[in-house]
Amino acid sequence: MDWEDYFPTAIAERGYDYYLQGYVTDLKRTKTQITATVTGTQDYGVVITLANGDFHDGACECPYANSHPYCKHMAAVLYQATAADKPASQHPVSKAPTSCDSLEQTATKLVERATDRQVRDFLSVVLAHDKHLVQLFRTVMGETNVVTDLPEYLASVDDLFDTNADGGGFIDYDAATDFGDEALTFLKEEVQPLVDHGEYGLVFQILAHLMLKIDHVDIDDSDGEIMMIMSASDDLWEAVLTKADADVQQQVFDWLCKQLTKSLNIIEDTLDDLLFTYFKTPAFIDAKLVYTAKRFRAVQKHPDLWDYDWQIKKWLKHYLQMMSAAHVPDKQIIKFCGGNLAIPQVRLFYSQFCLQHQDEAHAVQLLKDGKKLVTDDPSMLAELSRQLKDAYQQLGEQQLYRQELWQLLTEYAPADEMLFSELKQSYPTTDWPAIREQLLTAIAKNSNVDLKPLYVQENLLNPLLKAVVAADGLWDLRTYEPLLKPRFSDLLLAKYDHEVRKMATTTGTRRKYQQLVGILERMLAYPAGKSTVQAIVHDWQQQYPRRSAMMDELSRLNW
Repeated sequence: MDWEDYFPTAIAERGYDYYLQGYVTDLKRTKTQITATVTGTQDYGVVITLANGDFHDGACECPYANSHPYCKHMAAVLYQATAADKPASQHPVSKAPTSCDSLEQTATKLVERATDRQVRDFLSVVLAHDKHLVQLFRTVMGETNVVTDLPEYLASVDDLFDTNADGGGFIDYDAATDFGDEALTFLKEEVQPLVDHGEYGLVFQILAHLMLKIDHVDIDDSDGEIMMIMSASDDLWEAVLTKADADVQQQVFDWLCKQLTKSLNIIEDTLDDLLFTYFKTPAFIDAKLVYTAKRFRAVQKHPDLWDYDWQIKKWLKHYLQMMSAAHVPDKQIIKFCGGNLAIPQVRLFYSQFCLQHQDEAHAVQLLKDGKKLVTDDPSMLAELSRQLKDAYQQLGEQQLYRQELWQLLTEYAPADEMLFSELKQSYPTTDWPAIREQLLTAIAKNSNVDLKPLYVQENLLNPLLKAVVAADGLWDLRTYEPLLKPRFSDLLLAKYDHEVRKMATTTGTRRKYQQLVGILERMLAYPAGKSTVQAIVHDWQQQYPRRSAMMDELSRLNW
C-alpha cells in the first residue's frame, strides 16, 4: 500500500513517531476500509478508505483533520497497517518500553515498596510545585469544589507558554507538541470543571487571556496545535455564551467589540465568529447594528490601510446582515445602498434586495453595471456573474442565462464542475455533445486550467488518459488510476516506468527509497508489471550499486 506521497514530510514523520510509540490500537481492516484508534492526550478515531487495496482518503476526529485532508494520526494508522502487511522480521523496533520495564509498572512497584509516610511526604513536595497536579489530585480525591482563584488560572495559562518556549520566546516544532498536549489537558481538566459548576464569568476571563496569548505566540505549529486549542475552546465559549447570565454575556460582548477594533493576528476570525454567531436578543442585535455601522465608517476613513479592501468588505457584510436582522425599514436600506454602490458587495446585497421585492429589472442593471466596475477583480466578477445568471434564470431569460453561465465557465470560474453540470442541464440531451465539445475547447484556452474532473464527469476517458500521461509526477495517475486502468493498463504502466526511473536519478533518504519500492509494488499489480519491475530493479542495481540504503530496500520488495 503506497500512500506516503500524499502526506507532507513533517506530518508523515510525526505519524511515524506515533506508530513507533505504539499509540495505534484496535486496528481493523476490510477490503475497503481501515479503522483504528490513536491514543495520546485524547483518543482519536481514524478511518482510512481504500480503493483497490490502496489508500484513497482518510478521516480523523482530531481538530487538525477538520480543515486538512491528512493528519499525523492517519499517518500513524497507515504505518501500522503497512507494518501488518510485512513479515515480522521487517518491522521496526518500537521505541516504547517493553511490558516488563514500562514506566507504569516501575512506578507501581516503587509505590508498593514505599511506606505511607514516604508517599505522603513525596506528594507534598511534588504538589507544592505543580498546580496542575494539585487539580488532578483533587479529582482523584473526589473533591467536587473547584478553585475559583482567577490569578491562579491566569498564571497556569502563562506557564503553558513560558515553559515550552526557548530564551527568545519561540516554541519550536518539537516543543509545540508538548505545548498543545498541555493546553488541551488544561482546558479539559481545569477549565471544563468550571463550566460544569457554572463559573461562566471565570471561564470567560481564562479564555480571554488564553486567546490573547495565542494571538502573540511565536510558534512552529506545523501539526496544527494552535488550531486544536482553538477548536477545544469552542465548546467552552458556547457554554459561556448560551448559559451565562446577562451580566457575563454583556462583559463578553463588550470585550469582543473592544478586541475587534485592534490589529489582531490569528484570533480575529474566531472572535468575529463569536460576536456574530451569538448575541441574538433584540438588544444585542441593535447594539451590533450600531457597532458595525461605526466600524464600517471608521474603516472608510482610512483607505491607506494595507488591508483596507478586506476590512471594508468584512464590516460592510456584517452591517448589511445586522440591517436585515434588525428589520431596518426598506427606505433606510435603499438610501444606504444607493450611496455606496461603488462598493461591489453593496451591489450584490442591493440586487438581491431588489429581486426579493420583485424589482428584477433594477437588479439586473445593478449587476451588469457592477461587472463593468470590477474588471480587474476576478473573484468579484465571478460573484456578480453568478448572481446575474440566477437573476436571468428567475426572469425566465433562458438565452441570457446560458450566456452568463458560458462566460462564467470560460472566463470567471473556468472548469467549475457545478456550473458545468448546471449548463448541461439547461440543454436537451441530444444537443449537449456538440455544445460540450465547443465548451471544453473554450475552457482549455485558459492557462493552468484542469479539465480532468470534467472529463471524469462526462466519462471522456481518452482525453483524460492523455492529460494524465502528460502531467508531471504520479499524483494524477494515482487519482484517476481506478478509472483508467481497466482499459489502458499498458500506457499507465509505461507512465509509472518513466516517472519512477526519473525519481531515482537523485539520491535521498531511506524513506525516499521505501517510497520507490512502494511504487514498484504498485506496478506489480499490472499485467506486465513483474517484467517491467524486474527490468527497473536490474538497471538500478547496475546504476546505483553504492546506494546501500536503496539496495537494502530493494531487497525487501514484495514480489
